[in-house]
Amino acid sequence: MSSGMSNPTDGGVQFTLATGDVIGAAAGELVAVCGENGSGLDVVLREVTDRIVAGGTASAASAGGMPATALIGIRRGISPNFDVAENVFLGNERKKRLGPFPLGIDWEGTRAATAEILKGLGSELTPGMRARELGEYDRLIVELARALARSATSIVLDEPAARLGEADTGRFFRVLRSVLDRGVAVLVLTQKPRQALGYADRLVVVRDSAVVAEHPRSEWADGAAAAERVRAHILRELVDRQPGVAAERELASAEQAATRPELLRITDWSAHDPLDPDALLVDGADLVVHAGEIVGIAGLRRAGAQALLLSVYGNSAGTRPSGTASVRGAVVKTETVEQAIAAGLFFASTDAPQYRVRFVGGIAVPVSSSKLPGLVKAGLVDRDSDLGPGDGWGGKLLGAVRSLSREGSQGDQIRGLVKEFAASDRQVLLLGDPTAGATPAERAEVHAGLARIARSGKAVVIASTDLAELLGVCDRVIGMSAGRVTGEVPGASDPALLAALIVRD
Repeated sequence: MSSGMSNPTDGGVQFTLATGDVIGAAAGELVAVCGENGSGLDVVLREVTDRIVAGGTASAASAGGMPATALIGIRRGISPNFDVAENVFLGNERKKRLGPFPLGIDWEGTRAATAEILKGLGSELTPGMRARELGEYDRLIVELARALARSATSIVLDEPAARLGEADTGRFFRVLRSVLDRGVAVLVLTQKPRQALGYADRLVVVRDSAVVAEHPRSEWADGAAAAERVRAHILRELVDRQPGVAAERELASAEQAATRPELLRITDWSAHDPLDPDALLVDGADLVVHAGEIVGIAGLRRAGAQALLLSVYGNSAGTRPSGTASVRGAVVKTETVEQAIAAGLFFASTDAPQYRVRFVGGIAVPVSSSKLPGLVKAGLVDRDSDLGPGDGWGGKLLGAVRSLSREGSQGDQIRGLVKEFAASDRQVLLLGDPTAGATPAERAEVHAGLARIARSGKAVVIASTDLAELLGVCDRVIGMSAGRVTGEVPGASDPALLAALIVRD
């Protein structure tokens, strides 16, 4: 799947999706683009990144070229060892010149220009403040100032308020609206429609790389009741696709499930964010799974669905876990992976999260969750160190080592595991996004294997971002949002019911 980006002559920005649909914002317009996991917005992000890296980072607009686009991603592009002015003008430094000859960086001019931009954004930051001392709101302001320093005519932001509290969220979007007065086009990619209804001029819904709906502000301008009606429409539009499952199985009713033996019970389970000790990845979660059941856990990004399973499975995610896990009615120890396996559990995922410490030269070394708090305190790791295996030269090296040290891809291993699990000594199979990247035939193979496991009297728990798949193969699906269990729906339910549980903004 690919997308192309073009810039309208009025200074706005447009993206053409693989389906041919166009999303964009005009100069002075703030457009929120809503899409759930797998909607295609990740492709848009990769495309705009590639375009910027290929030649759109300088002040092209002021030079008479294509209007410049700035990208502010979830991972903050801030260097903690630089001060605010150095970060704002990073790669775009003011130069002293003697005629045509450069004489180095004009630091006085750089700091004066930074102060002026920050004042225009209503910020009390000073150019000489160290970036490592900044909170999340101020880091966003620095990135916004950088975009303005580059004379960006359009700005694309990926879920900018993901790490902000309610007060800072409102403050940031007020600042963002002031940027529109400069004629800048702003495009916000988000999974929070209720929040978007508070700041957007227009809201576009994208699903499967296609625009499925557009909502102008006039639709909800009449007040809270109108906004809630629009939000209900958006929730349905986000996920209301026909389930494309290849394997069919008989779904048991809730009454039947209650008569089956209980295999797994997780009670009041919590785990802390290793990068922010006061925050919770999982917050008081409860989960009961019976013999012969396939149970789904659905959530959007950072919802805590896979973190819950990983935390229980050998404390492989988060820190300072609390709560109890019981298998067949007996409390079990799961502090290590070995203990979890001995208790009858087994976990596999196509994309288990992993933090890495990045050193000089781009080499990224994996670290365990238990080591993260100390490394964070030492300044070696922050949230932007959560890298994919292909990020950087070191990531490629690690990926090559992993591919040489085991047979087949992670998807191949999961299909083999699902095929053999019914005959194993384990009782409950825990899976994370088991068919991500799979072909239709491979998905059908996994679904058939899950049905065999359920018929054998064992159980499966699937944490996934694929809502249609969960509703198609699971007996029931539990919703999670911000680390909390928010409710459950039976399998084959209306997707909008599940969306209402996981889109809690």
